Amino acid sequence: MRLLMLQLPALVGVLVGAVATYMTTAAQEGSRWRRHQSIRWDERRLAAYSDYAHAVKKVISIAVRLAAKRGVYKDDFWFGGETSEAEPIDAEDERTTKWEAVLMLGDEAVVAAAREWHQVTFRLMRLAVGQSSDLTWHQAVKAAGQARGRFYTAVRKDLGVKLGESSEPYEWQMSKWLVNRPEDRHNVAAHNTVDPERQGQPL
Repeated sequence: MRLLMLQLPALVGVLVGAVATYMTTAAQEGSRWRRHQSIRWDERRLAAYSDYAHAVKKVISIAVRLAAKRGVYKDDFWFGGETSEAEPIDAEDERTTKWEAVLMLGDEAVVAAAREWHQVTFRLMRLAVGQSSDLTWHQAVKAAGQARGRFYTAVRKDLGVKLGESSEPYEWQMSKWLVNRPEDRHNVAAHNTVDPERQGQPL
């Protein structure tokens, strides 16, 4: 009995050490698992956001081509090509499908920004096919660019990516082109044309 009492502190020490080691290992494994899960969901959200942005941009691209073809805005320089009747329907179906993933994985701010972007896109498409809208073509184009910027800003914030001071860099840069007059676009294009004699030289 006396021998047991003498060994008891050592036994308690071993037991405490084993428990402490187990708790430390469990905490580390738990932290590692949570990091893995966080990275996994971040990757899924990034894929959902990217797919959705691509789908909305496809709808906008078709709307712009249709609008140019129907003379909704003057364009004699940049856009061309044919658009079938099925393209707008197919593009909207794809957007609707991608939207479901954003609803399921996106945070509140991203969902709100995504909804605003596609609501403006609806207006662009309505104008492109000759239907009425509460916005003019130029207003809708500008609003689409700004809505895109807010969507990308919300996405970057949700994913923990460093934000800039303004959402303007993420806006639809083509919107500035579309609201210009044709002659202005000609001047911009001519100004940006590289002189063959200077090609290869630093600009």
